[in-house]
Amino acid sequence: MDTQTLAKEETGTEDLGAPLYVAWQITNDCNLACLHCIEESGPGKAYKDELTTAEAYAVIDQLVKAEVPYVSFSGGEPMIRPDFFGMVERITKGGVGLKIETNGHYLTAENCARFKELGVKAVQVSLDGATPASFNKMRVLGRYEEALKGIGNLRAAGVPIEINFVPAKFNIKEIGAAVDLAHEIGAYSFYTGKLMYTGNAVRTWSITAPDEKDYPQYFATLKAKCDEYQGKMRVYYHEMGLLDELRYRLENPAALFIILPNGKVKLINALPFTCGDLRKDSLGRVWANFQEAWKSPRVSAFVERLAEDPSIVSRLHQWEDAV
Repeated sequence: MDTQTLAKEETGTEDLGAPLYVAWQITNDCNLACLHCIEESGPGKAYKDELTTAEAYAVIDQLVKAEVPYVSFSGGEPMIRPDFFGMVERITKGGVGLKIETNGHYLTAENCARFKELGVKAVQVSLDGATPASFNKMRVLGRYEEALKGIGNLRAAGVPIEINFVPAKFNIKEIGAAVDLAHEIGAYSFYTGKLMYTGNAVRTWSITAPDEKDYPQYFATLKAKCDEYQGKMRVYYHEMGLLDELRYRLENPAALFIILPNGKVKLINALPFTCGDLRKDSLGRVWANFQEAWKSPRVSAFVERLAEDPSIVSRLHQWEDAV
């Protein structure tokens, strides 16, 4: 999953019978090996126990029955799954709004036309740079021109486009040009925030982490671009760091959760805690567990330990039950 901001949904959970938004990492396999990937995805890194097609369809049927309004498919690279379009068709025909989060390298004209036909609400493409040099450095094995070509195919098919940008030492000063590029290529939304010290970024921090003194200008530029493109393109930016974000979520859990490729459900991608397994638990049971889990002393203790020892983020993929 490429999005570095932890959660955009601000609605509380107490009075809801199901999440308002589900972020589903349908595979951990990926054609790229990005320096910052929070999920540590890459070629050949699919989980050994990823959901089968039948199991994935069963999860989709639960989401449809519960009338979950919005779901995103991400990865890894979600379009790698052989049954990807089968999953897309099943969920959109069930009336659930669907967004695809992709690196853009599989956005052929035919695939984009299929998205339009199936009623996909948006496709978010990660474009970490306004130049081939910065994009290709961040997205190892990636090709800037291929991503732009894919975005062009989305535009031609009439599929709404979102752009996600992750800042790094070598691209942070391109942010103004990156927002301009997003508008030029037809995006209706642009998302960004701070690089998070998680996943692959922990190992690559010395070459990826921006200098903290560059962030004020980064966000000042984003504020100016937000004003410049008002009414033309939405520019969203998130200024919290990882610790502040997690402390906020302890008090204000968002009405969303993360489904992992094997059906386990996490509270949020930047914590190691799970609250159920959709292979064997009902969506209703998992949702009840989710609400209880955010009150767990184990979760709050982990967040406070993070303040003293940022290295514990290396445990994000060593899942443990929160309840």
